[in-house]
Amino acid sequence: MLKEIEGVRQIPEDGPRRWFVDDNMDLIVWYDETHSEITGFQLCYDKKSVQRCLTWQRNSSGKGSLSSSGRVSYKRVLRLFEAACQDLPPMEKDLVFSCLKQVQGE
Repeated sequence: MLKEIEGVRQIPEDGPRRWFVDDNMDLIVWYDETHSEITGFQLCYDKKSVQRCLTWQRNSSGKGSLSSSGRVSYKRVLRLFEAACQDLPPMEKDLVFSCLKQVQGE
């Protein structure tokens, strides 16, 4: 299950971030300066074989787009994330689920 890494190094020009990790997956989440909104996330999976990443970034209209680092089975990634996300905060979990379900339906 994804657990938060405490004391993650912050890069000022990237905005505040939190990092969650387990054996197969990393989730890095970026926030606005007040931590009230998520501005982006990167979900990395298959860390033990050929790691792949999905990246979501909020655009100026408040919506976002999801891109990948190669071919993706969104159904599989959704299953992997569902198995790993029980301890995530609701805002982060809901956004990732929403993005994965949206692209899976396309």
